[in-house]
Amino acid sequence: MDESRSDADVVVVGAGLGGLAAAAHLVAVGKRVVVVEQHSVLGGNATVFTHEGYEFDVGVHYLGDCGLGGGIPAVLERLGIDVTFLEMDPDGFDTLVFPDMVFKVPRGAENYRANLHRAFPTEAEGVDAYVDTIVGLTDELRGKRDPEYLGRHTDTTLGGFFDELGLSARCRTVLGAEHGTYAVPPSQVSLLLHSALMMHYLADGAFYPKGGGQVIADGLADFIVANGGRVILRTPVKQVIVEGGRVAGVRLRPPSPERRRGVPDEIRAPVVISNADLKRTVTDLIGSEHFPDGYVEKVVGYEMSLPLFVVYLVLDRDLRAEGLPVTNYFAIHDDDIEAEYRAITEGRMPDQPGVYLSLASLKDPGNANLCRPGQTNLQVMAVAPPDYRFWGLEQGPVAGERYRTNEAYRRRRKEVGELLVEMADLALPGIADDIAYMECATPITHERFIRSTGGTSYGIAATPDQFFVNRPGHATPLPGLFLAGASTITGHGIAGAMSSGEAVASAVCEASVAELISDRFVVS
Repeated sequence: MDESRSDADVVVVGAGLGGLAAAAHLVAVGKRVVVVEQHSVLGGNATVFTHEGYEFDVGVHYLGDCGLGGGIPAVLERLGIDVTFLEMDPDGFDTLVFPDMVFKVPRGAENYRANLHRAFPTEAEGVDAYVDTIVGLTDELRGKRDPEYLGRHTDTTLGGFFDELGLSARCRTVLGAEHGTYAVPPSQVSLLLHSALMMHYLADGAFYPKGGGQVIADGLADFIVANGGRVILRTPVKQVIVEGGRVAGVRLRPPSPERRRGVPDEIRAPVVISNADLKRTVTDLIGSEHFPDGYVEKVVGYEMSLPLFVVYLVLDRDLRAEGLPVTNYFAIHDDDIEAEYRAITEGRMPDQPGVYLSLASLKDPGNANLCRPGQTNLQVMAVAPPDYRFWGLEQGPVAGERYRTNEAYRRRRKEVGELLVEMADLALPGIADDIAYMECATPITHERFIRSTGGTSYGIAATPDQFFVNRPGHATPLPGLFLAGASTITGHGIAGAMSSGEAVASAVCEASVAELISDRFVVS
């Protein structure tokens, strides 16, 4: 396109943390950037909402790599964004609760090894091999060690590795308990991804942003605007414009006239970064005809991570005053994780699903928005079926199906919500008796707000053939189109998304934006 006709240097589609991080780095090096977001708030998966005076985090539940010199603080500090990260209990930031045992996941790989030895004294050899491997693989992925395991384990699944080690069912469950953070069963998830995720927390402990996850998105957005960029909310991108075989900007679906506020019908730009769902980007926003057949076939064929069902709760009970530590709870009723996933992929909930409990008011006690004095704000979540039929629907919200008044949907949502509260009782006995507020979000809810395929929070599934170098890169075969977010090579989660933003900005600039910023931009 004729860049003299452009309204911006770069348009970013989607204000998730990947898109915001990309935009922030690009404005820092002098690019004209416009971010367009269909939702009314920033952050994508990393946003908050407020109902009846209670604030809930959608996707930020805990973070690793946030200590001194950590990757997430480094990105924010580079841009002059001030976020305080509060450390969770170093002796057990995750607490696994079984009917017959409790296991704590502590800060530090050697502390973790020691806890595993105490829990499984007859499986010390297998435990040592597991800990040594996840440490070694993570060091190699980060370029801190000469390759040794990577070639051997590129195609290895977590379940396959457990088989090699000959571990017991309970030991396998303890080691794989955090599977909900990637929503892929042990038999299918990449050992490399599992290792990186575990060490993300083990290496330096687990943290929570003071003020909630929204502070990260808001900080990035404020930086973008302060440095000449623009952020447009409540405005879906209708189409990415392609002219002469390359990207030429985006066509918008403007908001209602009373909220239009100067939003144009289109924004011309030679570069578009999509932080939207990968499949919808290629097939809906652009169109398959603009890509090589092989690329489209590969994108359409990617398997997605499974979605989550979330119960948002406020209890008339102060768990902090009761002396509970700042930990996450995993209530695990059955050692057969694979059976849970089989049920979900068959379009039904397991009878006793494992659930994850995140207690925000313990992690961020100074945040008065979470709940009233004497109360506790928490979430209970579990992996859930993406199948529309399970939820009483046919097409889903992206296709325009209205669902919130659908009685079959409402009954299923209530049924699953009550099941998860029942399962959470294992970790917090009597929880159902103390509920002051309860709200449920289904995979359908997530699809509506995020427009992700199948309502997933994690993008494409981290199987060996879809992880690391087998994951989509930031550049695409269509000149001018770049990708950010959970489905790219940097992976999912807050760290993965923010890393994708920095990486795609570097790809656009054809140089390291971190180095460009240090040379050209001074934070005041």
